[in-house]
Amino acid sequence: MDRTIEVLRRLFSRLNLACAILGAALLFFIAVIICFEVAGRAMGGASRLWVIEVSEYALLFITFLGAPYLLEKNRHVVLDLLYNSFTGRSRLVLQGINAAIGLFVCAVLTIVGVQVVLEQLEIGVREVTVMRPLSWWITAALPLGTGLMAVQFLDQFLSSLRGRVI
Repeated sequence: MDRTIEVLRRLFSRLNLACAILGAALLFFIAVIICFEVAGRAMGGASRLWVIEVSEYALLFITFLGAPYLLEKNRHVVLDLLYNSFTGRSRLVLQGINAAIGLFVCAVLTIVGVQVVLEQLEIGVREVTVMRPLSWWITAALPLGTGLMAVQFLDQFLSSLRGRVI
């Protein structure tokens, strides 16, 4: 059983890293297209309407692609002042409560997000913007990110039950 959990942990760790790398690549892409947009406009060129829209969608994906990796590496936002004031058993209990709440919230967001994505896919909803992309592929960022975070919170919860402080 422990071997299976360790294999799954490594698999999800690689998936989280791949998502984080993709998020970083998107951030680099945003920086490049905005620099070209600014330089082009400074030289008297016309504005490219798609640049801002693509940047907005990319920022959404960057957030949800990077969050699971940060949670895995314990680099997410946490109230250190409160958390560091606890030691031993009470810290494990607090860690377990935090992980359980995070797991519940992420699981609900994942389930609802998948339902919304499937509904948008079925109906064929499009965004009301210049590019008019299909809405489902933009909304898909939410269940992807929260699903991976749910797995990380589950791992943290199981770790706290085993007595391992993160």
